[in-house]
Amino acid sequence: MPDPLRKMDDLVGALEELRLHVGPADLQVADRKVNGQLYISLANACLRNRAALLYGGMGANKTTLVNLLGCAFTGLSFDEVENLMITGHPEQTEEKIVGFIDPRQWSCPPAPSSDSSRSSTRSGSSVRPDSSSFDEGAEAIQVLWTPWSGSRWKVINEINRFPSGKQNLFLELLQKRKVSYAGKTLDLGDTCYFATMNPDFSSTYPLDEALLDRISISVPATQPDFLASLALAEREKEVWELAESLPRFSAEEFESLPGMVAAVNLDSQVELSIISLLRDVTLCERAPAFDKTQLSGGSKPSRGLCAGCHYFNNPEVCCWQVDEGLSDRVRQDLRSYTRAMALLLGLDSSESKIEVLRAVAPYVIWHRVSPNRTMLERPPYYGARRLLYVKDLVEKSINRTLNERGEMNMIFARAVDGEISPREAIEELSGYDDPIARLDYVRALERMV
Repeated sequence: MPDPLRKMDDLVGALEELRLHVGPADLQVADRKVNGQLYISLANACLRNRAALLYGGMGANKTTLVNLLGCAFTGLSFDEVENLMITGHPEQTEEKIVGFIDPRQWSCPPAPSSDSSRSSTRSGSSVRPDSSSFDEGAEAIQVLWTPWSGSRWKVINEINRFPSGKQNLFLELLQKRKVSYAGKTLDLGDTCYFATMNPDFSSTYPLDEALLDRISISVPATQPDFLASLALAEREKEVWELAESLPRFSAEEFESLPGMVAAVNLDSQVELSIISLLRDVTLCERAPAFDKTQLSGGSKPSRGLCAGCHYFNNPEVCCWQVDEGLSDRVRQDLRSYTRAMALLLGLDSSESKIEVLRAVAPYVIWHRVSPNRTMLERPPYYGARRLLYVKDLVEKSINRTLNERGEMNMIFARAVDGEISPREAIEELSGYDDPIARLDYVRALERMV
């Protein structure tokens, strides 16, 4: 019987042995250290309809790694996978990305009938085709879809070199899981999405915030260090030649991966930590309906919105330290990648899955929020270590949920289950100086009174 997880381990070993991917073990998950760029990409390959963004400078093995994984998971050659990829540039056209109208369908247009021709000639007017010929009698327009459109392994290389108009195409594609052209629609089915992005250059464009929210996870790709450079120097063959030696997944094995991820159980502590993390970031007393996703323009915490708030400048409270809130889409992504990473690393216990959540959550969140500049510019972040800043916020939220909030969570659960009255629970929860207690739990129970 095929064992996709065993083959996944073989793939990781082959990538390192063939010097196709040599990176530092920079991701701590429970008691294991792995390379984040590789394992987050593998986790994304185990899922469907999620988009992973690899961000970093030129030559950081972003595009090559994704194409190598495409060889292993689709069974295609390296050249074939490269040909499926689209690369951004300002003049890229929609026809080159998704498809174009088949010109062969109009190569032999039907000649007008003799009766209509004589009638038009007698009246002195030009020949006009009958409008009904474009309805029932006419053949439907035929669209030739590009190989990229039909592929279930989609790579968008240098996505920030696409202008905003082309970025809208990817937003629609990720949202609807369909691609449209000339009135025709192609259903994409369950697809793996990857994108790569270089830093800002003269020919790059800012990524639209709505598109960033559709990107499920983002991982920084770093340049090879000294030891990695020595290892890469031992590579004597070209990448496309070495790619032929990688393990290949059968179609059955590739299709089985999402089901294996879905079978991973997340216990109540992990689920509660995920929801509390979203609320910790999103809650803001001065935001409409306590939802920071509704803030715009100058009405942001970094612009002074929270200056008079009870929780402002409290380092243990997260909501004032980032401008944006987090949508429910983030909750879904956190659950999916926690499951996928736990599956890849064989971590089954409740404690281990909490550690998996700690590891993957910053990568799901950091590209979706703007940290408070005052806090980000302090040591140890120095205005640049944005991912570390978000990691610290995640750590504070999860630790608080598992420790200080234990009794508070129990009181709320007992009130919801009817073991105590909502009024009694409200009185007890009012004694907790916690934004979730005051702005979520108490308000929810007030509606039950």
